[in-house]
Amino acid sequence: MNIRVGIAALATVSAAVAVTTLAACTPARADDPGYELRVAAEMTVEVGATSALSVAIVPAAGRTISADGPVRVAVTVPVELGLPRRRYARKDAADPAADAPRFDIKVKAREPGDHAVALDVRFWLCGSRVCRPITVTRTVTVHVPAPIVIDAAVAVDAAVDAPPPIDAGRRRR
Repeated sequence: MNIRVGIAALATVSAAVAVTTLAACTPARADDPGYELRVAAEMTVEVGATSALSVAIVPAAGRTISADGPVRVAVTVPVELGLPRRRYARKDAADPAADAPRFDIKVKAREPGDHAVALDVRFWLCGSRVCRPITVTRTVTVHVPAPIVIDAAVAVDAAVDAPPPIDAGRRRR
């Protein structure tokens, strides 16, 4: 009888330890990919001007971006925008040796309107033992406002025809 009680108690303790151990382990959540792609959803650039679109790949705690694996950012823009290049590799990052590589993509506005810039980012995300390939796509809206055209002749005529300000004081002769 004592042996049966001892075996039952041992089984109960073993089950409690197993449940406690499993509860302490936090499994990977489906909504936590292990990284964050930091990029603005939209930006504004004046016609003829160039602005930098910053794209940063930030790994979560306990994760790294593989220094040996390829990192690639492919950019697709409409003809109304200009780019110096369409593909960027880790060596093109602001700091290629950084744990979280950041790319500053120069976008030149050629024509007014709202334009979509498509980003296709590929890299290897590593945990403590295994690395896995990641592909992320984002779209950034680039607002290019139409330039304001002021007719110089109309502006000069309006200034000449305008009465003097109320607090202008007396006119000297």
